[in-house]
Amino acid sequence: MFRNLSISTKLFLTFVPIFIIGIALSVYLNNENQEKQMQEQALESALQKAMIVKESLVNMMIESQMVNDKYLEKVQQVANLNDLYIRIDTSRLRLAEDFMDSTRVHRLGERVLLANNKGEYDNQYGNQVLATGKQQWIRLGDDFKAMIPFIAEKKCQRCHEVQIGDVLGVAHLDFPLTKIIYANQQNSQRSAMISGGVAFFIILIGFIFFRTLVQSPLKKLENATKEIGKGNMSDDLKLPDGNDEVGTLARAFTQMRSALKESQDAIRISTVGQVAASLVQDFRSPIKDIVNAIDEIKKSTLDEVKKNELLDEAKESAQLVNRMTQDLIDFTSGDIKVDKKLSSIGKLTRTVATIVKSDLEKQQIRFDVTAKFDGQAIIDANRTARALDNIINYAANYVPAGGFIRLETDSDAGKLYIRIIDNGAGIPKAFQEKIFEPFVKVVQSGGVGLDLALAKKIIEKQNGKITLVSEEGKGTTYAITLPI
Repeated sequence: MFRNLSISTKLFLTFVPIFIIGIALSVYLNNENQEKQMQEQALESALQKAMIVKESLVNMMIESQMVNDKYLEKVQQVANLNDLYIRIDTSRLRLAEDFMDSTRVHRLGERVLLANNKGEYDNQYGNQVLATGKQQWIRLGDDFKAMIPFIAEKKCQRCHEVQIGDVLGVAHLDFPLTKIIYANQQNSQRSAMISGGVAFFIILIGFIFFRTLVQSPLKKLENATKEIGKGNMSDDLKLPDGNDEVGTLARAFTQMRSALKESQDAIRISTVGQVAASLVQDFRSPIKDIVNAIDEIKKSTLDEVKKNELLDEAKESAQLVNRMTQDLIDFTSGDIKVDKKLSSIGKLTRTVATIVKSDLEKQQIRFDVTAKFDGQAIIDANRTARALDNIINYAANYVPAGGFIRLETDSDAGKLYIRIIDNGAGIPKAFQEKIFEPFVKVVQSGGVGLDLALAKKIIEKQNGKITLVSEEGKGTTYAITLPI
């Protein structure tokens, strides 16, 4: 199916999908890279925010010896955070005796309870940070979680009985990535639209250039080829010009056309000469017989019987000339018209027998009819009788005196079968494929070599076919098949 499509369609179906896939892949990779860069920028921004929040919390604890919850809420709001809270390791965060009171202990307990009630990821990774002291960065859907450890420094020892380097707690910051994701989606859509627009423009321009520079010149070549196929060798045929491959092909085509025209003219002259020579030779014999008969009749010494015999011979020769002329006219007219109608096959065989029997009897050839089917069929009876007459007359050239020609009819499965069988010398194998070609004469017979060619044309005009089987020394069978 793909092979039968036009070149433009093949190119469209081949390259456009590849081009679109390439653009889509480019857009995808570009978007992936942009998203990665945005995530890195978001991470850097989150890290900066986290460190600022951490330092402010540390400074607040040093100055106020406590973390103010209202301050946390304000920082969360200003920094545009989804959540901000402190996870504390009470086993390490030991308050100095001077700072130990019920209020602080109660506040620490509330912070521990709040942290433990957070989600699975917060507890899992928050405890890892408490254990290792390494910060964690986790993306969950549209949120970005930062977990920054509070490492004990010397200034922490003012309020806590800790060792420098101990992990005292973790600041949990939950950053929303909705704006970044939305911006990235908008950028992706914009990039896809721009790339799609560029792709469509390139494809459109490519299509226009292809139609102008390739398809249109090729169409001219195609039309010129069709005209030459019809026999038009005129120099007026429009062909593409230029120095590209199509122009080079057009010039080669022009050269081929000129050479073909010269060859055709030479063949035509040669063929006309050969046919003319053959026709002159074929017509000369019966005309000579007519002239000789007339010359003999002019002699007054001939009796009446002899004159009648000569007149009959002249009449037969004139009929042969008429038959040869009619064959030539029918074949060269170009189109044999058939008039198919319901006809009797029995009547057809009787008509053919009447036409051929007298001539065959003169040649001492027996003619038989075996009618296994003599019903009715939709055929052109007159044309079919003419075809059978031609075949039988041609077959007679191979049958010696004492031989026979038999006409058989039969039918099966909606088909009419007609066979003409002889026991003559048979047709040489080398000529069997050419026997239905015009002006082919294996033997010197009365005619112009159109008997079988005309018969074949008549049969095929009725959607039938004709074949032959012949064996030298045993005879020939001509088989005709026609739809009933």
